[in-house]
Amino acid sequence: MGQPTTVRLVASGRSAVHPRTAIAVLLAMVFALIAPLSADAAVRDVVVLTADDFKYGTYIIDQPGTYRLGEDISFNPNSPDTLTEAVDSGMIPSDLAAMLGLSSPVDAYHAGAPLFTQFAHAPVAFSPGGPLDARYDPAAYGVGFFAAVAITADDVVLDLNGHTIEQSAEHALLQRFFAVIELADQPFITGQGPSGFGDDIESAKNVHIMNGTIGRSSHHGIHGNANEDVTVTNVDFVDYEVGAIALNGVQGLSVVNVNATNRKDVPVLGTFSSAQFIKPYVEDLIRAGSTTTLTVSGVEMMATDIRDALQVAINNTHADLVASPNIIDGRPQIDPVAHPDEYAVFHNREGLIDGNSYSFLVNNLGVAVDGFPHKPDGVTRIPSRDITFTNVTVTDQQSVIKEVVAIDVGGGAHAKDPVGAVFQIWNLHPTTGESVTMSSLDAVGATYVGNVAANAQAFVAKAAANGDFGASHLDISRLSIPDNVVAWVEANPGSATLGEIGLSYLCNGDSMFHVNKGAIAFKMDGAEGVRLTNTHVDGLANVGESGTDLCGDYLDGYSNIHATLPGYGGAATRAYTFAGSDDVTVTNSTVTGLHSEWGSAIGFDVMTDSSNVSITNAKVYSANGGASGTVIVGSPTAPAEAVGFLTGATTTGVTIKASCATGLVGYYAAFDFYDYSGSVVIKNQCKMKL
Repeated sequence: MGQPTTVRLVASGRSAVHPRTAIAVLLAMVFALIAPLSADAAVRDVVVLTADDFKYGTYIIDQPGTYRLGEDISFNPNSPDTLTEAVDSGMIPSDLAAMLGLSSPVDAYHAGAPLFTQFAHAPVAFSPGGPLDARYDPAAYGVGFFAAVAITADDVVLDLNGHTIEQSAEHALLQRFFAVIELADQPFITGQGPSGFGDDIESAKNVHIMNGTIGRSSHHGIHGNANEDVTVTNVDFVDYEVGAIALNGVQGLSVVNVNATNRKDVPVLGTFSSAQFIKPYVEDLIRAGSTTTLTVSGVEMMATDIRDALQVAINNTHADLVASPNIIDGRPQIDPVAHPDEYAVFHNREGLIDGNSYSFLVNNLGVAVDGFPHKPDGVTRIPSRDITFTNVTVTDQQSVIKEVVAIDVGGGAHAKDPVGAVFQIWNLHPTTGESVTMSSLDAVGATYVGNVAANAQAFVAKAAANGDFGASHLDISRLSIPDNVVAWVEANPGSATLGEIGLSYLCNGDSMFHVNKGAIAFKMDGAEGVRLTNTHVDGLANVGESGTDLCGDYLDGYSNIHATLPGYGGAATRAYTFAGSDDVTVTNSTVTGLHSEWGSAIGFDVMTDSSNVSITNAKVYSANGGASGTVIVGSPTAPAEAVGFLTGATTTGVTIKASCATGLVGYYAAFDFYDYSGSVVIKNQCKMKL
């Protein structure tokens, strides 16, 4: 099996899932088929990692030491080819394969995620490295292989050794939530995220990642929570979708000699993530024998019908993007002729990330999905501390932030499925701009037409209301698609049109209803002791559209209750943000080529209650805000401006020295410096020419 692991892998002692009878039988077969690994396995000083170490899943580093890449790694665990080989060779015996739903050739629908046989169901260790290796915590890995490398131990050096480690294009399609390197045993702290990932997070301390390239990722290059003393040196980040480095509540971070540029061939929208993440719930209902049905446009569908539709859509999408790539304009795209339904719902027209786009992010402990933070109090919210970036450059970061309108279910909450994905009804065809999920864009007379993802979400909601998840291990606490919406889906008497069920909406969110904050290169928020030296942003663009008026004109208010700035935020572009941060020093840093199609373009934005911020010898060379040259009447998007240095009304102790801006073009206005606080000290303003 290639290079043997030198890390002792012992199943987690956390509470496991409660499998039903078929799963219990399956596990009994597994235990009879695999042999224990000696607890006395030796640990070498240097562990060399090769592709075989990643063939069947995440490589877990739970012992201190130096780990070194021996070759390039393109992470593609449990791929269709890998699982087909395992079934054909008998590595997965035929009766066990049947229980897992695997038949040769294994399709994309069944690939890319952990098998039941890989979940840790008992406190014993098994032979590592294969499809019968029960090393993975079912809570942490319940939404899939969330990382190529998960570092849980302290005192670890990960030497990329001049190589590249990336998520393969195939796995980046099948696993839409991912970090190449996760600095913990799970991606969220307790109580956060789209699922229950476990009780107590085990975060790494004293980690050094160096000397190579961290490549493609459907989310992050490096991600973590509650880490201490993290160092990243001499690393190039390429083809990440959300961010290169994102650390929440980190205590000590040094990033030196690093370059970053994001992905430009993202093939699908967030709707494909919704289709992938709803699969386990549909499969669970089938195993439970659910008798719930969903009627759409007069057609009654059982759980197996919902599953079959998902399977066809996912396999068709995989065929066009991976198996037999349909290349258009130099990148794989869903074929609009062969697979028009998948194209309508999933196709990413621009090939850019459709949610918030960051390159480098630090934040207080916990998810960074709400608005720009205020200062953490150190008790209920823990700030990041001692942050240093030296000789770090962001180049050509592009995004198309899209707004996803959500159904208002009261109290500021929105209609969502069990993993938190918005139940989308206002999505549009990528070519025609016509309604995809409804009969029209008539907010009164529209009826439900449906699509494969929305149908599955509505079916799960109806099944939950019928009590079909009563004995399930799956968490449905996040589910909030109300009965009247399901009645509209099924065109029940008196509920056939939007007007009859009387919906209202919430705006300023993405497909998970995270607050839209736009495109940001250095998001240094909720932090204390930030030092940026010789950092540069060269080319940062957001071509996302202006906010919709479906939620009214909330330009001076809020639609998403988690926002901290009024109005729609997704159209803005900011090179640097400092929100809720204290003791910040920026030296010898530049911004070139800021572009916002519909919103403002801001070089350095000091906001909320940030304090003691010193910016010295910083230059903004060019910024274009509102580059579309038009304005949407009634839109809640703030007037598009270009600003070199912006300070908010509640900031304190901000000093800007020997800094200047030029080449600023704003649809409404352009300002080298704009100070809402009235207290910023500007010294020795420089002058420059393009």
